[in-house]
Amino acid sequence: MVKLPFVFLCSLALYSCSLGTRKNQGDLRELFKRNEVDKALELLESSEIKSEEENRLLYLFQKGRLLRAQERYQAAADTFVQAGELIDKLYTKSVREALLTSISNDNNSTYYGSPYERSLMHYYQALSFLDIYQRGSLLEKVETKTKGKDGKEKIETSYVERSLEEQERRRYLFRARASIVAWDTFYKELQRSSRESTRFDHDLFAKILGGKIHEYIGARQDRQIALQLYKDAYQILKKDGPAFKSFNADFQQYGKKLKGENIEGKALNPTAQYKELELFLQGKIKEKGRTKKNVTILYESGLVAPLEGEDFSYNLRSAIEKVEDPTAKAFIAGVGLPVLTYFAMGPLGLASVSQTGNTRLYVRHGVGEAMTAEAGIEFEMPVIKEPTPTATPRISIFKKGDKSQTALFTKNMVLAGPVSDLAYQMNLERISNSFSERGARIAIKHVLAIIAAYKTYENMSRAAGSEMFAKPAALAQYLVSAKAIKESERADIRQWNVLPSEVFLSELELDPGEYIVKLEPSAKDKKPIELGGFNVKEGASQAIFSFFNP
Repeated sequence: MVKLPFVFLCSLALYSCSLGTRKNQGDLRELFKRNEVDKALELLESSEIKSEEENRLLYLFQKGRLLRAQERYQAAADTFVQAGELIDKLYTKSVREALLTSISNDNNSTYYGSPYERSLMHYYQALSFLDIYQRGSLLEKVETKTKGKDGKEKIETSYVERSLEEQERRRYLFRARASIVAWDTFYKELQRSSRESTRFDHDLFAKILGGKIHEYIGARQDRQIALQLYKDAYQILKKDGPAFKSFNADFQQYGKKLKGENIEGKALNPTAQYKELELFLQGKIKEKGRTKKNVTILYESGLVAPLEGEDFSYNLRSAIEKVEDPTAKAFIAGVGLPVLTYFAMGPLGLASVSQTGNTRLYVRHGVGEAMTAEAGIEFEMPVIKEPTPTATPRISIFKKGDKSQTALFTKNMVLAGPVSDLAYQMNLERISNSFSERGARIAIKHVLAIIAAYKTYENMSRAAGSEMFAKPAALAQYLVSAKAIKESERADIRQWNVLPSEVFLSELELDPGEYIVKLEPSAKDKKPIELGGFNVKEGASQAIFSFFNP
């Protein structure tokens, strides 16, 4: 009998690890969605993700985002600094291991994060430093020893606000600037890297936010850099905008025409959000790094489209042709491919891979022509489903304490960060690049399991002189093997899943004072959502405030 040691080796351990990670991710995302940030952080701190070395980067990503939501900006900034250092360290690891994160079951291997996830780490790091600068103070952790009623000593934690001296405060402003520079460097390094291949070699959002922060600093050199970044953003919008659902009503047609052809600017049916951003960037370029508007509001809407496991089919004939084991190859040659295929589709009941039934999978992910009808193997791939863009939000600004509750003004926001769109497109690239190798590797395991089952079927048929017991025995053997393969080959769906779906911005001109920002409802029967308050300080030439509504 053909042996399958690799099928069962650690499969149950891998399966339980995978399920545990999936459940933790889902629960954390749901708590954050309900704005129960404290509970989400408690869950993260008690989860297996925290203690697993291979998930260290994911833990830091999630923690940093939750700390920011708690307005613990120093702790968030420190966490993102750790994440950045870990990214640099992981980059020196084996290219082979990095590639395997997208083509095999790597729930128990190192989490590197997708390019868009590593990119947004710089965004949050920069904002955290900027928030400290604007606030002019730090929340410092204070631990106090106390004794409970039982006489046991315990430590109570509290946070005390400490004002910063001007020199120390400005250091945080320039740390924000350094984070933005590192953000741009990240994409330059990504272009040079042979580890990952993506046509999205620049980030529209990185250029726009980079421009905003250089413009914020306001020095002559920074204004020049801001102008160039806005020009870069405009070119990226022209190049990549047609691929995004938020920007192109015909984005699927654009994707179909993209195969190896340079169609920059073609197949574009611009949405209102595309036109609004285009006008915004044209205006920023005309301003040449100078702006009369002193306040920028950032609004993070929703949660990034989730990464989920989805079943795909792989042709059995193709898998058989890729078998390299000498014993298995000799057996296949002796039995014959048609007999083995018939056995797989008959007694074992494998579904067929038909041109009609699987065109969607093959065409959508660009992995080649659909297979002719014959036995097929199902396996999971990590998939981000087509996102639903957020409608253009409208915000209203109110003077705090104004009893009339009359809005100073209401205006549309501009989509600067189409996060879900970028995540979706990068995921399609990953599937296309890894489908054949991952599918073949898993399918070969099934081929060997089928050979083992056929051997059992053949031996029992000879011994009993009948198929009565041979068929169910072979089927039972294969089902056990198939289950072990599936459990040990779950798609790696680890994701920084508390990122926003989109980031919008709006520029305002406001006098010093305290204000409240509200999100206007999309339906007439709903009430405005208060996003929070902000304080425009006397003498501040620029200010950036961020709000989120998951």
